[in-house]
Amino acid sequence: MSAPVEVRRFLHCNYNCRDHVGLERFYAGLFGLRAVMRSSSSGSDGTPFGIYRATTSSTVFLYDHRGGRRSNALELVHWIDPATTGAVYPRGFDRGIQAVAYSAADLDATAAAATALGGRVVRRGDDWLVLRDPEGVAVEVVRADGPSEARHLRVVCADLQRSLAWWSQLGFRDAPQLLGLPTRELWPAEDGRAVSAERGLVGSDDPSFGVVFTTWSGGPPPGPTYAMPYHQGIYRMAVAVDDVQAAYAALADLGVARQPPCTFQLPGTPLTDGLTILFIRDPDNILVELVERRPPAS
Repeated sequence: MSAPVEVRRFLHCNYNCRDHVGLERFYAGLFGLRAVMRSSSSGSDGTPFGIYRATTSSTVFLYDHRGGRRSNALELVHWIDPATTGAVYPRGFDRGIQAVAYSAADLDATAAAATALGGRVVRRGDDWLVLRDPEGVAVEVVRADGPSEARHLRVVCADLQRSLAWWSQLGFRDAPQLLGLPTRELWPAEDGRAVSAERGLVGSDDPSFGVVFTTWSGGPPPGPTYAMPYHQGIYRMAVAVDDVQAAYAALADLGVARQPPCTFQLPGTPLTDGLTILFIRDPDNILVELVERRPPAS
């Protein structure tokens, strides 16, 4: 039975931050990410995000060597009004988007660059690192030959089977290629809890980047995901579909989509017509953007 919606690929993950300039320097220095798009907005309508007033922010999209629509971007958003608030998840078992992962050919050089650019090495194995960037967000690094590439997002969920069933409605596919890291070493036991299971999913067109859902022992995660759309940390993710209106119709019938798509302007970027986006939330209240973006020409 086919899914009601087919997600093609991941487009970007939104990282709300306080210093996008410093973070751009950090991720460029470690993984060679480069800014492909920048945008600044003032007096923008915050209603689609649940901010019932005008907002001001600066945004930069960082891509690996493959570029736009061929790799997942790190979307750094510096909220100015309202200002970025809060702090990143303090524990590995907190519910939400816990980490972003990249590959690197030289772990020694990556660790040294992380320290020099204001981050820190948290744990290290033979073929992997766990870092904290200058604002405290966790970064998993796996050793692989060739240029650095975006690999996955790690999400802590309350109920793995419930999450897999929900995400399968979007056409996501099983991705064992995202697994293989010694997760219990990357994320060791805390407060009597330990990683209990994980599963990787990808879109239909891009097996190279996806999301790794992780559950921990000891009952449901103790807290909700970030409440405010300008809370510091990785808050939401965006995925590509061919037709947002069709996706809305299908997901509204299932009770998944609860508000119609919105069109956002991105001043200063090549997207002069803006982007049409459908916002939905998964069982753990993680915000997912369905963006109308056709596959790139081969």
